[in-house]
Amino acid sequence: MTVDPKISLAIIRKELEECQEDASRNNWIISPTDESNQLFTVKMKSPIDGQEYIIEIKFDNYKEIPMNIEFIDPTTRTKGTKNAYPSGKGRHGSFFHGLPCICHPCSRKAYAPGPHQDWTLAGWQQNPQAGSLTNIRAILLAIYSRISDEDEYGGRMHE
Repeated sequence: MTVDPKISLAIIRKELEECQEDASRNNWIISPTDESNQLFTVKMKSPIDGQEYIIEIKFDNYKEIPMNIEFIDPTTRTKGTKNAYPSGKGRHGSFFHGLPCICHPCSRKAYAPGPHQDWTLAGWQQNPQAGSLTNIRAILLAIYSRISDEDEYGGRMHE
C-alpha cells in the first residue's frame, strides 16, 4: 500500500493546479507543498462570519489511501481541536464530525479508530459514500460550500 512519494507529489501538483481558479475566486491561500513531509495547507474564510479555517492536508500514499485532512486552530496553531473545526448543521451537518474530523471517505481521520470502524482505506474512492469527493478541488469546494451556506454552517466548533 506504499506509494512512491514522487507519484503522490505529481498527483497533488496536478490536482492543485486544477483548483487554482477556485482558490483565486474564493480567496483561499494555498501554501507551497512541503515535499519532504508531503503536506500543504489551505486557509479559507467563511463569508458568513469571517472565521478563518486552516486546513492541513497530508498526502502521503495518495491516492492509494485518502489524504489526512486536519484543521489547525488559527489562534493557537493547535491541530485537531474542536475549536479548529467548523461546526455543521442542516442536511450535511455530520460532515464536520465532533470527533473532530471530516466524516467522509475522503478523510483518513474518519477511518478506524475514528467514527467509521467499518470503512477500509484501500479502495476508498469506490466507497459509495465517496461520491465526487475524490480529488483536492472537490474536497476543498465541499468544505468551502459548507462554511458559506447559512443552512449548513454552524460557526466554529467549540470544546
